[in-house]
Amino acid sequence: MRLVTALLFSVISIAAPSFHLPDDILPRKYTVDLTIDPSKDTFEGVVRIDVEMKKSADHIWLNAKDITTLEASVGKQKARAEAVDDEFLDLALDSPAGPGRATISIRYQGKLDANSVVGPYRKKVGDDWYVFTTFTPIDARRAFPCFDEPRFKAPWEMTIHTLRDLKAFANGRETQITDEPGGMQAVHFATTEPLPSEVVAFAVGPFDVFEGAKAGHGTPIRVLTPRGLGEEGRAAAQATVDVLPRLEAYTGIPYPFGKLDHVALPEGAFGAVENPGLITYREKGLLAAPEEETPQKTRAIRSIESHEIGHQWFGDLVTQAGWEDVWLSEGFATWFSAKVMDQEQPPARKHLLAVASRERIMAFDDSPRTRPVRAAMNSREDTKNVYARVVYDKGASILLMLDGWLGEDRVRNGLRAYLKDHRFGNATTADLESELRGATGIDPSPVMDAFLNQTGIPVIHGEVRCDSAAPKIEIEQTNAEHHWNVPVCWRADGSQTTCTVLDAPHAQVGLASCPTWIYLNAGGTGYYRTAWTAAQLSALDVSKLTAAERMTLVGDLKALKSSMDVSATLTKLASDTEPEIAKAATDALQ
Repeated sequence: MRLVTALLFSVISIAAPSFHLPDDILPRKYTVDLTIDPSKDTFEGVVRIDVEMKKSADHIWLNAKDITTLEASVGKQKARAEAVDDEFLDLALDSPAGPGRATISIRYQGKLDANSVVGPYRKKVGDDWYVFTTFTPIDARRAFPCFDEPRFKAPWEMTIHTLRDLKAFANGRETQITDEPGGMQAVHFATTEPLPSEVVAFAVGPFDVFEGAKAGHGTPIRVLTPRGLGEEGRAAAQATVDVLPRLEAYTGIPYPFGKLDHVALPEGAFGAVENPGLITYREKGLLAAPEEETPQKTRAIRSIESHEIGHQWFGDLVTQAGWEDVWLSEGFATWFSAKVMDQEQPPARKHLLAVASRERIMAFDDSPRTRPVRAAMNSREDTKNVYARVVYDKGASILLMLDGWLGEDRVRNGLRAYLKDHRFGNATTADLESELRGATGIDPSPVMDAFLNQTGIPVIHGEVRCDSAAPKIEIEQTNAEHHWNVPVCWRADGSQTTCTVLDAPHAQVGLASCPTWIYLNAGGTGYYRTAWTAAQLSALDVSKLTAAERMTLVGDLKALKSSMDVSATLTKLASDTEPEIAKAATDALQ
């Protein structure tokens, strides 16, 4: 019986993780040494990981993919390394290590696939080879054995050995270059702040470097391009000078990663990736030849940069603890970018573009293809949907709703506390809710959880009752298949905004007087539809609505078109001076 038990324990102890690594070993620092020749399809690496072991173990699990381990040790003890399930590396020890501090050392060989755009990969531009990286969400494990989940943050110190006629870049600033035999050089980089593996990055090749002016609180700015395209980085460098101070002003925190390089990729898995200090972009989204530096093009560059630089606070400085909360990165960057770009708009257009984006995601969220903003990730297949547009755009729309309900200044104060309290660490949705509760005195959890964890859109109807000495508005949710806690904000006769949280199917709220008309989504910030009656539409003074409210009205009427005649109001909106509203209204009339 004892033998059976021992064998069973042995089998259990070496079983590979299903997807997530165990919590009993934590990385505290990575030291990475890479030898890279972009003209070759493999590279050599040595990684040392200082870890804290919560308990003793004779098997240590790391993430690794497409890596050949040449030698491994834990402390002074050699380890037997075995690749398992194409995602993990099992380091088996003769004697248990830990608890306490230990250093894992692994010498290995990795691939530089010219036909890929994930992990470390190489691309030929003209006659030149370059190496780039795209690690998010789970492909840092192709570059080095590591703890490849966002909750495992640690500082990274990197050295890259390459040919002397090439340049090398990483997240940290370059600290030293030393010549080596055989025409090689070693490029040493400063140790980074704690980072999750998915936003670690490096690049090697004969890059042109456009040196921009320093931005914000003195951050050095560079644009890295394939050979011959350096001057096309001018607009991107200027865009950083324009947008980075706005981000610093909102967060109250200077850019936290020292230097900021923008890398132009000939091909990329994503439009851009927010690697701290080394943001990568598809070339067409970042570069502009002198004749292409039109207002429209330069605004597009500022917009994508404001998203990626916004990530430096939301996603990099404070990282989501798990992939289910990736909205804390992508939803925030989308919302943050819209807020920053609103500063270039006349006040009358405030929130207009954010509302237009929300209308598009509402159409998706009202379809069978939708998914919740928060969704667990338990396999590589699951992670193919980790960056679904609903995470970006519905996440951003929920933040817009919080601004409208709780107040922009109070939300900003809550977010500043969130960034300060979780600086260089991880956070969850519950952590954010706690910080907003402290800053506003209102618990946003029932509202946020309802919208983040469910699909679909609440439909709200309101009726003003003036048949008594105490006028009131009766509010109801008309689609009851789901229950949302909905912050409903309204304006009556163009007056100031009033809000209430509809946490039951019906509610009554007293009014100071009887209004001529009422608009049930003040500022157009709420993530819900308003169900209008013909009488309410007839009484509504469209000219008194903001552009964001008019765009929201178009969306509501389009949704209601099958049940009532809204053509007169849509025709009026189709003549709007704002082209986005006019086009949306015209499309709704078709």
